[in-house]
Order: sequence, then C-alpha cells, then structure tokens
Amino acid sequence: ETHRVHEIATLGRADDATARRLLERCAWHVQPIMRARRWRVATLLEMKPEQRDRVGDNYNRGERVRIKLRNPASDTGWYDLGHVVLVMLHELVHNDIGPHNRAFFKLLDEITAECEDLTARGVGGTGVGFDAPGAKLGHRGGWG
Repeated sequence: ETHRVHEIATLGRADDATARRLLERCAWHVQPIMRARRWRVATLLEMKPEQRDRVGDNYNRGERVRIKLRNPASDTGWYDLGHVVLVMLHELVHNDIGPHNRAFFKLLDEITAECEDLTARGVGGTGVGFDAPGAKLGHRGGWG
C-alpha cells in the first residue's frame, strides 16, 4: 500500500512512546482518506513544541509532514488526538493545494467530514481490517 504514512519519527524526548502512539493513531485515522485520494506521506514527524508560529507543516507535498503534539498549556501536556488529526488533514490538503484559498478550504471541509464519518463507524487503516496490532487468541487448550 503506497498511499499511507510510510515512516513515523518522534523527537526522542520524555514520554516518547506517547508521541509515537499519537502519530500512529493519527496515521491510522487518515489512511482511508489518503488511499482514496492517492496521497502519501514519506515521513510523519513530531514537531518541536518550541516552534511557536505553527502547529504543523508539509514539506514538498508529503515528503515530510510535521505535527506539534506537546501542548504545555494542557493539563496532560499533549494535544488531544482530535486536534492532531485535524492538523494532519490540513497538512494533507497541501499535498494537492499549496495556498490557503477557497479550493483548499473546500477540500479540507470535505475530508474533515469524511474523517468524522469514518471515525464514527470505527473505520481506519486500510479500511479493510486486519491492520491493527495483533494479539494472541485462544485458550490453554488451543482451538479445541
């Protein structure tokens, strides 16, 4: 599957596992939209929280997308998944449209509604199942 996030990278700071989990969950939520529009992101990275002028960016139409995850104003220290997904959707629109013009916001509204519908139905990843982390099934005696 080429229309997805190919690599995830974090800053390697405290609570790095939380940052990775947020980016992985975000990528899972938007993958059906990426697949439908034939979008790809080579690397999805955590943006440094010190960068004050933005919460995300998209370099070279998906070669690199960065999203700010750590929110010092929050009780938890993190932006919630909903915020992270909305930023990701915004950055994905830049794969097709550079400027923040009418066409940009029309497409952003469209894919935001799609994402909300997919989320309400529990659909993510490839949209066909079996792409979630695995777990061992069964009981002590095997299948019997």
